[in-house]
Amino acid sequence: MKKSQLAGILFGVAMGVLFSVTLGTVGFMLGASFASLGMVMFKGLDDPQDKK
Repeated sequence: MKKSQLAGILFGVAMGVLFSVTLGTVGFMLGASFASLGMVMFKGLDDPQDKK
């Protein structure tokens, strides 16, 4: 498990909980989409690979 994936999933779960309080099930689905977005956002946390 990469750091970015973990952070992304935690971010998505947090957003899902936040939205589900206000929007119900639809909000939780939104949060799930935020999880994939979060994984992309937090890619910078991974150890940088040398690109030549």
